[in-house]
Amino acid sequence: MGILNRIVQSTAPWMPKIVIGRIASVYVAGDKLEDGIDLVRKLNKKGFVGTLDLLGEEVKNRRGITKTTNSYCDLIDGIANSGVDCNISLKLTAIGLKVDESLCWDNLSVILDKAKMYNTFVRMDMEDSEVTESTIKMCKKAVNYYPNCGTVLQAYMYRTSDDIDLLKGINTNIRLCKGAYKESKDIAIQDYDKIRENYVKCAEKMIKNNIYSCFATHDTWIIERIEKLIEKNNFPKNNCEFQALSGVPIDKTLDELVSKGYTVRYYIPYGPDWYPYSIRRIRENPDIWKDTMKAFFFRSKHRK
Repeated sequence: MGILNRIVQSTAPWMPKIVIGRIASVYVAGDKLEDGIDLVRKLNKKGFVGTLDLLGEEVKNRRGITKTTNSYCDLIDGIANSGVDCNISLKLTAIGLKVDESLCWDNLSVILDKAKMYNTFVRMDMEDSEVTESTIKMCKKAVNYYPNCGTVLQAYMYRTSDDIDLLKGINTNIRLCKGAYKESKDIAIQDYDKIRENYVKCAEKMIKNNIYSCFATHDTWIIERIEKLIEKNNFPKNNCEFQALSGVPIDKTLDELVSKGYTVRYYIPYGPDWYPYSIRRIRENPDIWKDTMKAFFFRSKHRK
């Protein structure tokens, strides 16, 4: 880690809230559900689809878990009532995964029941390695209960290729990302180029297993190689999509993907808890300050 990254990581909790707010404004839609819906509506008009993510940190008490569960249900209602082309992403630790798995399932099943009403897709985010196993277990249970859901795998984890085998099936839907949590070298690849190579390797395995594949990356090197894999394997474009975090300025690449007939989905965080979310992202991935500075000067036109 470079000296600038160390400075960013160590000083993040003491940065003025106005500075963190500037960083958050690049990526976060706003405080309210209506802010997220409005941004999705704008993106739909430009040919993109969306995923809304209600910002929040790990919840450790039952009252907070119930409140978060209700908020996710309100989010599903909001998407359905607005008519936007969008699904949802949720964190299992926000609905009790680290408290009790049965409690988590009770709350997740409530959300899935609400999703069933509108056939809304539900993505279960992957968090740090402490909950990798339990997240995969919860996802497999969820898919049996409501097939229109899936999870996320991280290419920097050594276990990811095996996890593809654990998850593959008729209704498998996997979002593949590089991974942003700080993990031990014993369980996670540390070298940047090797992470990229493993991403492509895992993407190829997903394609060859006919998995609905969601390639979440802003790395044009990876995107180019995945396009070649799709063409080489005659993989249907309607069985995959590319995904990007709203605000990251790679508009030209995403526009080109849409023009080629690919589905491109923007991941859109929103909610009043933008401050702890932003602090966590900066501390977990201090390189984010580089993307943020770039985004300040080259704002994504897709957000306008």
